[in-house]
Parts: sequence; C-alpha cells; structure tokens
Amino acid sequence: MKSVLFLIPLLAFGQFHRAEQDREIRYWLLEPDTHQFRISHDFNVYRVGQKSVHSFVRKGSDVAPDSKMFNLDTGEPLYTHIVKGKDVNALNYYPNPADFDSLVVQGDLSHAIEAGQSVRIRVEETYTDPVGYAMKGDELVWTRTLGRPVNHVTLPEGWRLTSVNVPAVITLGAEGRIMLRFTNIRNDELAVTIRARKR
Repeated sequence: MKSVLFLIPLLAFGQFHRAEQDREIRYWLLEPDTHQFRISHDFNVYRVGQKSVHSFVRKGSDVAPDSKMFNLDTGEPLYTHIVKGKDVNALNYYPNPADFDSLVVQGDLSHAIEAGQSVRIRVEETYTDPVGYAMKGDELVWTRTLGRPVNHVTLPEGWRLTSVNVPAVITLGAEGRIMLRFTNIRNDELAVTIRARKR
C-alpha cells in the first residue's frame, strides 16, 4: 500500500445529522470495462421561487439518461432529465454560471420553494468516464478529485484493493464489497487514485 490504511468494522462509523448530509457523496464502481460508476448525494434547496434543482456533471464524464432525483421530505420522485449549462444559466439560480454546453441533471419540483421553506433532494446518477476509470494491465484504475468533506467509494464485487494514494478508512460491506472512506479537511480537493485486482 502507498498510504497508511485502517481496517475497522463498518458499524464504527457514527451517523451524521440529516442537515449535514450534503457534506457526503457515495460512489459505487461498476465493472471497469464499462467505465461506469454510480453516484448518490443529498442536498438542501432554500432559494425562494426555485422550481427546479440541479446536479452539474463534471467535464469529461457522460451521465446516463436514467438519472433520478427524489424529494426526501415527501418521498416523491421528481421528473428528472438532462439539460445544458446554458439552460440552467438562464434560470439565474446560481452565482457561478455553468459551462455553456455542459451537461446538467435537472429535477423539477412539484411547486416553487416558498419563503421559510426548504426541500431535501437526493440525486442518483450513473457516470461514464473512460479516462478516469479503466483497466491498465490486470488492474482497474479509478482516478478522480474529491471535493466533499466525506467521500465513500465501493469497489465492484469480486475485486480486492491493491493500492490507494491517499489515506483511507477501509471496510468490508454487507455484500462483501470493499469500501473506502476519504475525509478531506482541507480547502482544496483530494486527488485520489484507486487500484484493484480481481480476487
């Protein structure tokens, strides 16, 4: 291993308060020949008058059209579709404009946010990234910068970790899949590279 790693039971992790969950993101790596991984993260929306919510796709990745968004307060699935950055910019919801031709996952709310109201949103997406996730020899290699304070990455079933370049907490999930937890206490992103081989 290239870093100091810790193997601890999964149940040792404390549960965060619901209001803090936008600090976390979860990744599930699919088989490397697909170059795909699933992502799930939650966030709150407060802006009065906002009628849609968005998840911005990182440049270089494609997002599957079956992405889903849910209102966690009601359990309601949102009508979810892919739009371009120019469409989101036209809404004037966000201080920083998106790239004009970038992909954005949009979920439409059943009604606009009212004064004093917030909505809790969950996003579930599948990304394809042939540059950042591929086979190199007999190893899968997943490279990505992680900006959230807490980041969880689960390897595909039947794969064992061979190296990771930054410290991680390693656990074994209920399905026997290896899980890595990265904590970022810095003001910048973690540049993570994970390597694994078939068991």
